[in-house]
Amino acid sequence: MAPELVQSALKSAEFTKLATLPTRTYVTFLAGNGDYIKGVVGLAKGLRKVKTAYLLVVAVLPDVPQEYRRILGSQGCIIREIEPVYQPENQTKFAMAYYVINYSKLRLWEVRRTGT
Repeated sequence: MAPELVQSALKSAEFTKLATLPTRTYVTFLAGNGDYIKGVVGLAKGLRKVKTAYLLVVAVLPDVPQEYRRILGSQGCIIREIEPVYQPENQTKFAMAYYVINYSKLRLWEVRRTGT
């Protein structure tokens, strides 16, 4: 009996839920001028191949070359530059500079789809 109640409740609220769902977006991260660009392009192509309904936003650090940004734009990606997150100065002896990339991924929570 309970499953029927849940089913009927879902049917009556179905249109309301669809109208109020937030817009969804895929977000990925790119830093530097290495080969990771190939992975992001592959991701963009794969999402297009399966006809995803969502956009792909690429959060890039300032060191990503303009050529890479043009490539990503040509693949339909939305580019969002993010500021690097550096470790506190009193922690530099414990944390290597390459951790900046990992810390900077925390900025993904700040990326917005709007303003394209």
